[in-house]
Amino acid sequence: MPDHILSGIKAIVAVNLRKKGKLQKEIAEYLNMDRSIVSHYLHGRHPSKRVIRVSEEIIKLPVNNAIKIINSLSDDRDITSKIIKELYNAKIQVDPDRCILCGGCLECPHGAIYKDSNYRINIDHNKCKLCGNCISTCQTDALILKALPNKLEE
Repeated sequence: MPDHILSGIKAIVAVNLRKKGKLQKEIAEYLNMDRSIVSHYLHGRHPSKRVIRVSEEIIKLPVNNAIKIINSLSDDRDITSKIIKELYNAKIQVDPDRCILCGGCLECPHGAIYKDSNYRINIDHNKCKLCGNCISTCQTDALILKALPNKLEE
Protein backbone atom coordinates (compact mmCIF):
# COMPACT_ATOMS: atom_id res chain seq x y z
CA MET A 1 0.00 0.00 0.00
CA PRO A 2 2.78 2.55 0.70
CA ASP A 3 3.92 2.25 -2.93
CA HIS A 4 0.39 3.03 -4.10
CA ILE A 5 0.15 6.10 -1.87
CA LEU A 6 3.57 7.31 -3.03
CA SER A 7 2.37 6.77 -6.60
CA GLY A 8 -0.68 8.93 -5.87
CA ILE A 9 1.47 11.70 -4.43
CA LYS A 10 3.81 11.51 -7.45
CA ALA A 11 0.77 11.79 -9.73
CA ILE A 12 -0.31 14.98 -7.95
CA VAL A 13 3.22 16.40 -8.24
CA ALA A 14 3.32 15.46 -11.94
CA VAL A 15 0.06 17.32 -12.58
CA ASN A 16 1.39 20.36 -10.65
CA LEU A 17 4.59 20.36 -12.70
CA ARG A 18 2.59 20.08 -15.93
CA LYS A 19 0.52 23.12 -14.88
CA LYS A 20 3.82 24.98 -14.50
CA GLY A 21 4.61 24.17 -18.13
CA LYS A 22 7.01 21.26 -17.64
CA LEU A 23 7.20 18.64 -20.38
CA GLN A 24 6.56 14.94 -19.72
CA LYS A 25 10.26 14.27 -20.25
CA GLU A 26 11.21 16.90 -17.65
CA ILE A 27 8.66 15.55 -15.16
CA ALA A 28 9.90 11.99 -15.68
CA GLU A 29 13.50 13.06 -15.10
CA TYR A 30 12.56 15.12 -12.03
CA LEU A 31 10.63 12.24 -10.45
CA ASN A 32 13.09 9.61 -11.73
CA MET A 33 10.43 7.55 -13.49
CA ASP A 34 9.45 6.28 -16.90
CA ARG A 35 7.74 8.77 -19.23
CA SER A 36 4.90 6.34 -19.92
CA ILE A 37 3.97 6.36 -16.22
CA VAL A 38 4.00 10.17 -16.23
CA SER A 39 1.71 10.07 -19.26
CA HIS A 40 -0.70 7.81 -17.36
CA TYR A 41 -0.61 10.18 -14.38
CA LEU A 42 -1.32 13.22 -16.53
CA HIS A 43 -4.24 11.53 -18.25
CA GLY A 44 -5.81 10.22 -15.03
CA ARG A 45 -5.36 6.54 -15.89
CA HIS A 46 -3.26 5.70 -12.87
CA PRO A 47 -3.42 5.53 -9.85
CA SER A 48 -6.95 4.78 -8.69
CA LYS A 49 -9.30 7.52 -7.52
CA ARG A 50 -9.19 6.07 -4.02
CA VAL A 51 -5.39 6.32 -3.89
CA ILE A 52 -5.56 9.89 -5.19
CA ARG A 53 -8.10 10.80 -2.47
CA VAL A 54 -5.83 9.39 0.25
CA SER A 55 -2.83 11.16 -1.26
CA GLU A 56 -4.73 14.45 -1.36
CA GLU A 57 -5.62 14.07 2.33
CA ILE A 58 -1.96 13.51 3.21
CA ILE A 59 -0.98 16.63 1.27
CA LYS A 60 -3.61 18.69 3.13
CA LEU A 61 -2.02 17.83 6.48
CA PRO A 62 0.21 20.41 8.17
CA VAL A 63 3.61 20.27 6.50
CA ASN A 64 5.38 18.92 9.62
CA ASN A 65 3.04 15.92 9.68
CA ALA A 66 2.91 15.41 5.93
CA ILE A 67 6.70 15.18 5.53
CA LYS A 68 6.84 12.40 8.12
CA ILE A 69 4.31 10.40 6.14
CA ILE A 70 5.89 11.15 2.75
CA ASN A 71 9.36 10.23 4.04
CA SER A 72 7.97 6.99 5.48
CA LEU A 73 6.71 5.94 2.03
CA SER A 74 10.16 5.63 0.47
CA ASP A 75 13.80 5.28 1.45
CA ASP A 76 14.81 7.34 -1.60
CA ARG A 77 15.44 10.75 0.02
CA ASP A 78 16.19 12.38 -3.33
CA ILE A 79 12.66 11.65 -4.53
CA THR A 80 10.90 12.45 -1.26
CA SER A 81 12.76 15.76 -0.92
CA LYS A 82 11.80 16.73 -4.48
CA ILE A 83 8.17 15.86 -3.75
CA ILE A 84 8.15 17.86 -0.51
CA LYS A 85 9.88 20.84 -2.10
CA GLU A 86 7.42 20.82 -4.99
CA LEU A 87 4.29 20.44 -2.86
CA TYR A 88 5.20 22.78 -0.02
CA ASN A 89 8.13 24.89 -1.23
CA ALA A 90 9.50 23.99 2.21
CA LYS A 91 12.82 24.73 3.86
CA ILE A 92 14.20 24.02 7.28
CA GLN A 93 15.20 27.20 9.05
CA VAL A 94 17.13 27.90 12.25
CA ASP A 95 15.79 30.17 14.96
CA PRO A 96 19.07 31.53 16.39
CA ASP A 97 17.31 32.80 19.52
CA ARG A 98 16.30 29.24 20.45
CA CYS A 99 19.45 27.41 19.38
CA ILE A 100 21.75 26.48 22.28
CA LEU A 101 24.42 24.90 20.03
CA CYS A 102 23.94 21.45 21.53
CA GLY A 103 25.18 19.93 18.24
CA GLY A 104 22.50 17.27 17.89
CA CYS A 105 21.47 18.54 14.48
CA LEU A 106 25.05 18.38 13.22
CA GLU A 107 24.57 14.61 12.94
CA CYS A 108 22.57 15.21 9.74
CA PRO A 109 22.87 12.06 7.60
CA HIS A 110 23.08 14.24 4.47
CA GLY A 111 25.72 16.68 5.75
CA ALA A 112 23.34 19.60 5.29
CA ILE A 113 23.83 21.22 8.71
CA TYR A 114 27.03 22.89 9.79
CA LYS A 115 28.37 25.37 12.33
CA ASP A 116 29.90 28.50 10.81
CA SER A 117 32.90 30.49 12.06
CA ASN A 118 30.56 32.67 14.16
CA TYR A 119 29.24 29.59 15.99
CA ARG A 120 25.86 29.69 14.30
CA ILE A 121 24.02 26.70 12.90
CA ASN A 122 23.36 26.92 9.16
CA ILE A 123 21.62 24.70 6.64
CA ASP A 124 22.87 23.96 3.15
CA HIS A 125 19.52 23.74 1.38
CA ASN A 126 21.13 22.10 -1.65
CA LYS A 127 22.13 19.13 0.52
CA CYS A 128 19.04 19.10 2.74
CA LYS A 129 16.68 16.20 1.93
CA LEU A 130 13.91 17.44 4.26
CA CYS A 131 13.99 14.15 6.14
CA GLY A 132 13.14 15.92 9.40
CA ASN A 133 15.78 14.13 11.49
CA CYS A 134 17.25 17.43 12.66
CA ILE A 135 13.84 18.74 13.71
CA SER A 136 13.16 15.67 15.84
CA THR A 137 16.60 15.78 17.50
CA CYS A 138 16.48 19.49 18.32
CA GLN A 139 15.79 19.81 22.05
CA THR A 140 14.80 23.48 21.89
CA ASP A 141 12.67 23.50 18.72
CA ALA A 142 15.16 25.84 17.07
CA LEU A 143 14.81 24.05 13.73
CA ILE A 144 11.56 24.84 11.97
CA LEU A 145 10.13 23.46 8.76
CA LYS A 146 8.78 26.47 6.95
CA ALA A 147 6.42 26.14 4.00
CA LEU A 148 6.87 29.17 1.77
CA PRO A 149 4.23 30.41 -0.67
CA ASN A 150 4.25 28.23 -3.77
CA LYS A 151 4.79 30.07 -7.04
CA LEU A 152 1.79 28.27 -8.53
CA GLU A 153 -0.50 29.60 -5.78
CA GLU A 154 0.63 33.25 -5.99
